[in-house]
Amino acid sequence: MNSSDARIAAAYTTAPNGTVADDTPNAGPPRSPTFDLVLQLEAGNVLGQSGGDYTLNIVAINENTGLPVASLVPTGNPFKEEFKAPAWTPSGNDFVRSGSSPGVLRYSITVPSGVTGRFHYNVDFVSSGFQVVELAKTPSFLLV
Repeated sequence: MNSSDARIAAAYTTAPNGTVADDTPNAGPPRSPTFDLVLQLEAGNVLGQSGGDYTLNIVAINENTGLPVASLVPTGNPFKEEFKAPAWTPSGNDFVRSGSSPGVLRYSITVPSGVTGRFHYNVDFVSSGFQVVELAKTPSFLLV
């Protein structure tokens, strides 16, 4: 990776504490009241330890209606953060944004009662000086 670049390496939904993408993340049996949104962010060696500001914005979209669904967005969104330790940790020659696991941000999402249908997440990763502008979309998933 270029030393002053960053990217969204992965964005997907999974069953609670799952490790692989799942397009029915709360299906059972039994049906789960939660699922996880997983993001993997990477930055080059210079940017990953620069202390520069960035914003991570996550929007849930109901594909059946085309409308955003605020109740499926992680608490604290949009996330205003910095490229620095302890959140950004070395990984080879680059850096990764870590949460509870190295290189992985995991957000537990509670499915509100009555919310079903086909959805996806849009993720925007933008540095304060606009040197990094990265967009991602999760694969579509079905909440049951």
